[in-house]
Amino acid sequence: MLKYIMKRIVLIFFTMFLILSLTYILMKNIPRYPPLDPNLDEETYQMYEEKYGYNKPIIEQYARWLKNIVTEWDWGISTVYRPGSNTFVVLTSRLPVTLKLNFYSLFVFIPFGFLFGIVAALRKNKPLDHAISLGVIIFISVPSFVVITLLMISAKYVNLPPQWEASDLLNWRHLIIPILALSLGPIASLTRYSRAELSEVLTSDFILLARTKGLNRFQTTVRHALRNSMVPLMPMIIGSFVSILSGSLILETIYGIPGVGGIFKSSLDMQDYNLTMTILAFYTIIGLSATLLVDMSYGIVDPRIRMGAKK
Repeated sequence: MLKYIMKRIVLIFFTMFLILSLTYILMKNIPRYPPLDPNLDEETYQMYEEKYGYNKPIIEQYARWLKNIVTEWDWGISTVYRPGSNTFVVLTSRLPVTLKLNFYSLFVFIPFGFLFGIVAALRKNKPLDHAISLGVIIFISVPSFVVITLLMISAKYVNLPPQWEASDLLNWRHLIIPILALSLGPIASLTRYSRAELSEVLTSDFILLARTKGLNRFQTTVRHALRNSMVPLMPMIIGSFVSILSGSLILETIYGIPGVGGIFKSSLDMQDYNLTMTILAFYTIIGLSATLLVDMSYGIVDPRIRMGAKK
């Protein structure tokens, strides 16, 4: 297991190196590069050019960029969004809002997704199952920006704030719309998959054996069927943790939330390429780490699965 994890970590670093290298080269071919504010005075402009190597060949610039990250944890400076600030500091300053909102949404969508999935599986082909399935189809099919817009329009009818304000994290009323917007789609997806998996497992022989031993249907579902259904469901659940740090670009833009997703759009609109590179690197690391967590979760959920075992 440990050997497999070490191999995956090495592979993650190699993949990240390839992605960042390709991204850096493509960024160098975007108009208005080097990414320095032309309004800077000559001395400051030359200092930044020398430090980050913008007057050097692309390979040397990239090598210097990597060297600054490894030796000084210097990801470059923001030139437009927050001129002169370290891009990593700018990124991390937006993390608290995104972390809190997405943690709250996780505590909503995971229990409700499983609850609706279990109820639908236990009441399969019954009116309640059809009602849940209809809701699942609606929230999976409707685009997220439509859901967010409808929630914002309905806010005035239930006395909820229609836009984000600075004190939102201290007032639960300001959290309702963002949490609903982040949770409704994942709840529908988790409900659909958990219903499908449970419906199949509940027809297995070992479930019939558990029932003959005196367990009722709810007990057999929670104790036996749900655990056996977790293997295919774990990638979806753990994959959702990526959104804890990446945020929601659409929600943060429409609702005006100062999170990680919104800053990415701002960096692109303002052509702040250093900040864009830092955010892309951040997303890459989070995404690759999530794949490792998904693979490791299989062995935790089902001990019969051995990571990296030979046939």
